[in-house]
Amino acid sequence: MKISVVGAGYVGLAFSSVLADLGHLVYVVRKDKKKNEALKKGKTHFYDPGLEELVEKDLASGKLIPTTSYEEAIPNSEVIFICVGTPSKTNGDIDLSQVFEAAEEIGKNLKTGYTVVAVKSTVLPGTTARVGRILEKKKKKSAHFSLGFCPEFLREGSAIEDTRRPDRVVIGASDKKAIGILKTIHRDFKAPFLLTGITAAEMIKYAANNYLALRIVFANQIADLCEKSGADINEVLKGIGLDKRIGLHYWYPGLGYAGSCFPKDVAALAAYADKVGLKKSIFRKMHELNLRRPEEILKRLEKEFGSFSGKTIGILGLACKKGTDDIRKSAALKFIEILKEKKAEIMAYDPLAMENTRRLYPEINYGRNGYEAAKGADILLILTDTEEFARMDFKKVKKLMKGNFIFDSRNILDKNKVESLNFIYKGVGR
Repeated sequence: MKISVVGAGYVGLAFSSVLADLGHLVYVVRKDKKKNEALKKGKTHFYDPGLEELVEKDLASGKLIPTTSYEEAIPNSEVIFICVGTPSKTNGDIDLSQVFEAAEEIGKNLKTGYTVVAVKSTVLPGTTARVGRILEKKKKKSAHFSLGFCPEFLREGSAIEDTRRPDRVVIGASDKKAIGILKTIHRDFKAPFLLTGITAAEMIKYAANNYLALRIVFANQIADLCEKSGADINEVLKGIGLDKRIGLHYWYPGLGYAGSCFPKDVAALAAYADKVGLKKSIFRKMHELNLRRPEEILKRLEKEFGSFSGKTIGILGLACKKGTDDIRKSAALKFIEILKEKKAEIMAYDPLAMENTRRLYPEINYGRNGYEAAKGADILLILTDTEEFARMDFKKVKKLMKGNFIFDSRNILDKNKVESLNFIYKGVGR
């Protein structure tokens, strides 16, 4: 099938690459000419395991066609997916300008005959209907289309795997022909289909992300109570997780949620709730608690450790999570800002995200590995659950550090083993 994917970020590029690998002819449309030329040479502008290799394979087969031209892609496509970004405005509301700009360009270039246009960007209820009105206004009379909404559920750091093997494929549409075509495209994903209305599909995406964010906020609140009471958060989460109604999965006490999805999606649903009259929604409180979390954690650490002023702080982990170079809304960046204000010396390391961080903070120091980040440090902050950090030789770390204080934000270390080496260990909820 001939398909256009508008947008080449985490969602668009992963989806395009997987579709091309399944044998579809896929145009991936973006505005940035420099990134488009790089993509033609197999270079992606972000890291995700296996993505660049898959792109190179798809380019070699001729199934993936990067372009900046709507005129080239849209008239030659049977199905079009809108996968552009939907960032937050300063007030937390969702910025849909890229979605509507894409809709205008698609509408102008729809071919004579029938096309399915499906939104895959994360958008609030009613947005896909607005896309339809734009298409109707911009298209020529001989062009006909059906609308759909197909949310994505991929995670950064496993975008290809999650695209290929989702837990479910949600298709929001009412037209039977469009449903059939969208099912055909997704049939190789080996996942159950859920057919819904468009508005329900739009809400499913937000409900899913906000519920997962809620579990993180809840785990952090319980972790704080564990610290006050002397309980161990790991034991508590296992105890509640064995209840089948709750489950053992997706409990992540730590510094709060980060990245390109949860922060903006919680803020957007909070703003949407305000608009429709739910002024005291749980989403607003979640957003506020998460925003405050890194600063609150640093205050607690400073209370135990003493002033950070003039101290050398080693930081392991700069990305929003392990397995990615994405630093958007990363707690590490908030730590860096606060530590800079306190006149601390920073030595940081991350296996993937240092170059992105260096562009924002060229003035701090960067190590080539975790040991260099620890060398001479008064305190070592482990801010992601990257396996490399858990595998470090902490006998060696002890010799390299000036001090002996370790903060393990994701509880990846063996507390007893670390303390046996005469470290002062501080985890979350332990």
